[in-house]
Amino acid sequence: MASPFVSFPIFCPYAEWRPSGLSQFPQNADVIANLEAVSASSFPFFSVWYCQRYLAWLAHSWSPEQASEAYYFETTHLERLLNWSFSQGFSLLDLDSKALLQYASFFCNPRPDWCAPKACSKFLADPLDRYQNWMINPDWRPFLSLSRDASRQLGLAQAVLNKFYDFYYHEISSNRPVPILKGKSLHSKNSPKLTDYEMDWYVSNLQDLPYGESYKISTLVYFALARSSRRTRRRLVGTSSNPGLLNQFSKNSEGEWGELLPRGEFRVLGNEFTLMFERYLRHLGLDSEMPIPPHRLFATSPDSKFARKCRAELVRMALASEDVQIREAANKFRFLTFSSMRRSSTS
Repeated sequence: MASPFVSFPIFCPYAEWRPSGLSQFPQNADVIANLEAVSASSFPFFSVWYCQRYLAWLAHSWSPEQASEAYYFETTHLERLLNWSFSQGFSLLDLDSKALLQYASFFCNPRPDWCAPKACSKFLADPLDRYQNWMINPDWRPFLSLSRDASRQLGLAQAVLNKFYDFYYHEISSNRPVPILKGKSLHSKNSPKLTDYEMDWYVSNLQDLPYGESYKISTLVYFALARSSRRTRRRLVGTSSNPGLLNQFSKNSEGEWGELLPRGEFRVLGNEFTLMFERYLRHLGLDSEMPIPPHRLFATSPDSKFARKCRAELVRMALASEDVQIREAANKFRFLTFSSMRRSSTS
């Protein structure tokens, strides 16, 4: 009888990673032994090799300040999908949208033996020995057993995995449809929505946080789009290979900013978006009275660590507020995302 599959870490710590030298990957002997034990039907080494190629390609877009966090973010989601595909006897490279939907169900409710009670290091680091000889930490698991906003987490997984498959299918020049992790809506139609008053409070206080202006104004534009646009997040923000652009928005003859809908209809996005977008253009050194160049809408992900830091601070402020309605809305703010802001803005 075959032994049950046990998940294991695959990617090295960022300090040990080098984008070049792919032929030497993986380096760690314990990781190699675990990959050799995976069913050949999963093409474990080939799958991991393409993930490493993807990371090396993506690394060129990381600034030195964000590289470590970006590497951790990408490898966390790749590692989870790799382990799941190994456990099913599937190849990561052959998964289709139907299989990714199965993964989405598992992602939202992973088995207890795939969860750790707290975050821990992947390897038992020995400062006197090379990384190649470090042992895998037996306490490591792909997920945490702590309560989490599974819908938001799945959205982050979508950002990584859909980008990976865009890259992979381009690499192999495949004509097959690129698989998409669509996920599932975890919100009931009757779950609490944010009121306009609560959303206004959140946006107003976000503007006043003493944080970096560049990240802050990007986040404000992002939420203004959630409230006013009717295009999907994917169409607005795009992907790494096909990013959303600033010039997807334009002015009509009355000077109102809006977007073109699929049937050619021009939809005005309202005063809040106009104020935020023109402030954003000024921040980028662009004149709102001149034609908008086809620059990327956002230089970095608006769902980054910065957005999570702001959300945590605003939850603390809401809990300490003298306004009863805002205090009671603190739990809504805790799980605020583009999707929840969009859902609350749609009548």
